[in-house]
Amino acid sequence: MSKQQNVLLNPTEKIPVSFWRHFADDETVDALVNPRIASINIQGHQKYVEEVAPDFVKLMSDGYFNVPFKHVEDPKNFEQLRTIQTISDDDKWLTEQVKLVQEQKNVIGSRKGFYNIFSPITLLKWALYDAEKEEPVKGDEQLADWFIKYPEEIKHILGILANSVIKQIKAVVSEGGADGVYYSTQELQSPKYTKALFDDIQKEVDLTVIKAIQSVSDISILHICGFSGTSNHLEWFKDYDLPIVNWAVNVEGVSLQQGQQIFKDKVVLGGFGNTIEDVLYQGTKEDIETAVHELLADVDKSRVIVGADCTVPRDISIDHLKWAVAAVHATAI
Repeated sequence: MSKQQNVLLNPTEKIPVSFWRHFADDETVDALVNPRIASINIQGHQKYVEEVAPDFVKLMSDGYFNVPFKHVEDPKNFEQLRTIQTISDDDKWLTEQVKLVQEQKNVIGSRKGFYNIFSPITLLKWALYDAEKEEPVKGDEQLADWFIKYPEEIKHILGILANSVIKQIKAVVSEGGADGVYYSTQELQSPKYTKALFDDIQKEVDLTVIKAIQSVSDISILHICGFSGTSNHLEWFKDYDLPIVNWAVNVEGVSLQQGQQIFKDKVVLGGFGNTIEDVLYQGTKEDIETAVHELLADVDKSRVIVGADCTVPRDISIDHLKWAVAAVHATAI
């Protein structure tokens, strides 16, 4: 096995595999307003690990998806957004996550746990999403326009958000005990978005966060998110130096084998689709075993971890996940 996998999972003769799901009914609800979410989260992790027995765990940040925008009442108002400030070290949003991660780590046993962290770009575009109109792409469009019109101001705003995210990373790893983070980022979904905008603004901000991740952990995961059909140019992320890379194989149309060519020195993670239309959700035991065989047929097995494109549905059959885990573990390296 590769050095990354040995560090991640401890030496083993099995190809690693893990899946993850949300436990709260609505992961975006504020846990500081609804503290019961924390107990739901912790109990969910414990039951899930007992039933599925994954090789490692993505520690879900249900209830803490949205970083506080300090001194900003309406992030859609650019003038207000200019006044954003970094959260304080004792902000309850941080301290409560430290407690959450400590409890999550306690219930997953000896397995490595990677806490879910969102990129500043993702956090900002979510803040621009008009929930009443149910137009999530409008956040991407608005932010793309701001990238073009106000590049320096947007860099500053994203830099402030990055400072808050970095505090989050250091808190959950150094104080909470997470072994690393699962860093979720993605491109803006707009025809106006170009590689130049990506390189000049998004990449610069993301790499600042990744440098902070590297300072506290050497085994974190890069998630290039393709949830709900979001599309990304995977090659744009080649310089994001985290040792394990997860992307939406089925959305991007880029197999694990092809991903190993793009991310040449990385361990690749994924392979299964995560929707109710995919084999992991709908398939029989034989279907899932066949899918595992096909996923691993042509990959470098020394640097692959089997998982899904993203979070699996809440109501997925536990048996389906157990069938996948068993089939992966039965595959010779």
